[in-house]
Amino acid sequence: MSDEQKGLWVNIGGTPVDLNAGMIEAVTNPPQGFVSKHSFVETDIASRVNLIDWFSQCGKPISLDLSMKTEQVTDWPNAIASCNDLAWENVELEAQNQLTLWLHLNDRVRYQKWNDLVAANKQAVLNPLIEGKVIPYQTKHGLDIVLVHSVRWEILGALMENTYLSSGHKAFFFLELLMIYESGHFPCGWEGDWPNGTLRVF
Repeated sequence: MSDEQKGLWVNIGGTPVDLNAGMIEAVTNPPQGFVSKHSFVETDIASRVNLIDWFSQCGKPISLDLSMKTEQVTDWPNAIASCNDLAWENVELEAQNQLTLWLHLNDRVRYQKWNDLVAANKQAVLNPLIEGKVIPYQTKHGLDIVLVHSVRWEILGALMENTYLSSGHKAFFFLELLMIYESGHFPCGWEGDWPNGTLRVF
């Protein structure tokens, strides 16, 4: 095998598999991602999250103009169970990968600042929000810690999508989830195969 043909090979069930093949395919033929019907401009996310009346409308009908279909969840036990589902974790990873892959292909210089921007957003916005509002709510209502983890991941996702808007990306999944939080609801799961499917909302 020539050097050009070598990859990172492992043996799975007696079959050699090139672990780099998936990465190469993702770059040369990017997977379909979430397509929002909205356009977004950079906003002050810190001010927006501080104005949210967190979870105040959970259990009530949701009336937002979202790009995805929604399914209403009726109570906290169902919302927490849905939030704990591996399918939801995978959807959120796919949504973040949509942004990072776009940056890798189209704005590598700014993409190299990703970790620094994450750290700055955590310090300035995310940590005060989680410690000041989300953890107290979770503790008061005796809810699973997954609530805190979900809010942390989703608001960070919105912060990063917002931070990189000037790069011209169209990965707006977490910015749409922010709209749900601003309406007093909780996005908590996904039914179907990404990027198609239905968002579960409490």
